[in-house]
This record gives sequence, C-alpha cells and structure tokens, in this order.
Amino acid sequence: MFKNSLIYTFSSILSAALPFMLLPILTRYLSPEEYGQIAMFNIFTAALLAIIGFSVHGAANRRFFDDDVSNMELARFNGNCFFILLISTALALLVLTFVDSFLASYLGIPNAWIYLGIASVFCGFVLSIRLGQWQIRGKAISYGFLQVTNAFIGFSFTLLFVVFLHLGPEGRVYGIILTSVILALVSYYTLRNDKLVLFEYNRQDIKDALSFGMPLIPHVVGGFLLLSVDRLVINKELGLEMTGIYMVAVSLGAALNIIFTSLNKAFSPWLFGQLKENNQEIKRDIVIKTYLYFVFLMVMSLLAFFIAPPLLKLIVGVEFYQAADILPMIVIGQIFIGMYFMVTNYIFYVKKTKYLSYVTISSGAINVALLLLLIPLYGISGAAIAFMIANLWQFLCTWAVSAKLYTMPWALWRT
Repeated sequence: MFKNSLIYTFSSILSAALPFMLLPILTRYLSPEEYGQIAMFNIFTAALLAIIGFSVHGAANRRFFDDDVSNMELARFNGNCFFILLISTALALLVLTFVDSFLASYLGIPNAWIYLGIASVFCGFVLSIRLGQWQIRGKAISYGFLQVTNAFIGFSFTLLFVVFLHLGPEGRVYGIILTSVILALVSYYTLRNDKLVLFEYNRQDIKDALSFGMPLIPHVVGGFLLLSVDRLVINKELGLEMTGIYMVAVSLGAALNIIFTSLNKAFSPWLFGQLKENNQEIKRDIVIKTYLYFVFLMVMSLLAFFIAPPLLKLIVGVEFYQAADILPMIVIGQIFIGMYFMVTNYIFYVKKTKYLSYVTISSGAINVALLLLLIPLYGISGAAIAFMIANLWQFLCTWAVSAKLYTMPWALWRT
C-alpha cells in the first residue's frame, strides 16, 4: 500500500501541478467574469454526474472483491455498466434538449456548452472505469501514467486555445472536451485489449450495478450541493466576477483534495483486503494510524492561515487578489474532506451506500441554507464559511454512520 500510495500521490501531484500552472496564466488572460463562466461550466458537468452513468462505475470496482467471480463475469459486468452509461446519456440528451436555452441563460454560458458538457461527462465515465480497473488490481503505474497524460494533454490544449489562439473561456472548454474524448478512446481501447469489457446483456448484472449506483445518486446530488452549488448562489447574488474570484480560491484548495483522493485510491483496496481478515489486532492498528493522520491534518489546517494567502498572491493576477481572504477557510474545508475519506470506505465495504447518501444530502442541505444566509451578509467569505462548516458536518456524520454499520475499535481507551 505504501508503494502504491507514493505512486498515486506523485502522479496526482504531477497531474494537479499542470492545471495548477494554468492558474497564473488563465488569471492573466481571462477576466474574473470569463473565469466565472468556466466555473459555471464545471458546475453543470458536476450536476450531470448524478444522471449520466448513474454512478455505476463504483459497482464495477466493488464487484472485483466478491468471492468466486470469474474474469469473464467481471468483463460482462463492466460491459453492462457501459449499457447503463449509453441509456442514461440518451435520457440526459432528451431532457436537456427542452431546457438547454433556459439553462444556458441561467448559468451565463453559450448553448453549445450544454452539449459539450454531456460529451465531457460521458467520456469521463469511460476514463473512470479504466482507472478503477487498474486501481483495484494495484496497477498504480498504469493508473498514474494515464492520469498524468490526461493532465498534460488538457494543459497543452488550453495553452494552444487560450494563449496562442486567444479563444478566451471557450478555449479552456474546448481543451477540456478534446482531452476527454482522446482519453476516453484510449481508455476504451485498453479495456478491450485487457479483455475487461464484454458486451453481453445480463439482467442480473444491470440490476446489481444499479442497486449499488442508484442509492449513490442522492450522494452525488448531495456532493453537488456541498461542493458546487456555492458558485451558483454567488453568481446569482454577486455576479460572475465574484464567482471567478471565489473559484480561484477553490481551485487552489482543490490541490489538497487531489492529494487526499490519491491517498484514498491506494488506501481503499488495501483496507478492503484487511477487513476481509476480520482480525481485531489489524483493526486496532488501522484505527491508531487513522488518528495519527487526523492529527497531522489538523496541524496542516493551522498552517493554512499563514501560508495560503501569500501563496495565492504570488500565483494569480492582481484582479483575483481578493481570493486570498477566503483561501484559509477553503483549505480547512478540504482538510475535513481528507478526514472524511478515512471513514467513508467502511460504508462502501458493507455495500450500505444509501446511508452515505443520507449524510451527503443533509450536508448539502446545510451548505445551501448557510450559503443563502451568509452570502448576503459576508459575500464570498460567507460562502467559504458555509463550505467549511458543511464539510465538518459531513465528516462527523459519516464517521458516526460507518461506526454503526461496521464495528471498528474507535474507542481505543476501552480496548
């Protein structure tokens, strides 16, 4: 696990560094309002994640850990996940055809971006299947190579379209779409080459995939309310310019999220394997290491107040300096997400994902309520405060739920 964690972390940092390098470029070639348009496009694609694919790519990963499953059955299961992807995409296209103009006007983006967003999420699902199949098999090098390639191609296209061709925010979106299409084709080719996809309709596979993925739809919706809806409220209350400034702080804070996610990619398969042993000493050791990790993250959150603001002003254009005021709170919110990752895997292990949805929906609802209350009073600082509190709530509630669903010796002083 340690070796894979290093590979995942290194590749994630490298793949995050390339978009991170775009930040000083985009904040000098784009106005805050244009940057806000890109934020609205990203929000739209985040919302589509609840519809396109119905979150069944996670089911394909979990299926690998079931006992007595042959390679052919795994490949057939993956193929039926692709059937679900195609059907859900068709449904999304049908619905959005009737509301595309209204939605584009509300978000402040061109109509064409609605359909580009559908294509991006469709391709992203294929990439997720490919990466997930490598992750569960411990092939961290292949995973990392494709992840870095994805970031490099996106970086290159954005430089070409925004800096050299002066296409503005459209250039960034075109870069995202072209990268998604290329990586989806590569992902599908390697899946077929590895004999990990078999297109043979199986009703039970679809039923099993949907039974895992459908309860996660409220979780995805809750995640949208928790992590993305703030930009919608800021856009409505304060305009695209302030949305762009807020998005800069969020983008910098997201660097931590990438690190946490990469660590979790190595941790979750290792954890599932350890839990299958059902050994009390192993469980106790896991809990001790988890608490040490929490302490480390809390120290990191304190340092954010001293390091984050000057770092932001060093990176971005002068029009975006206001983001420095809220960056420490964004970082603390991300720290709580890092803690959340350490307790949520137990819920996936016992396949009780509907409870995770309850937590995420409640966290998203709290976030929305706080946004509506605090943004009119404190502007984008109110949004950052809401983000921090809602993520703390999500972490604590997820921990409580996972402790109920799967017994771990969290109370070390009693053992």
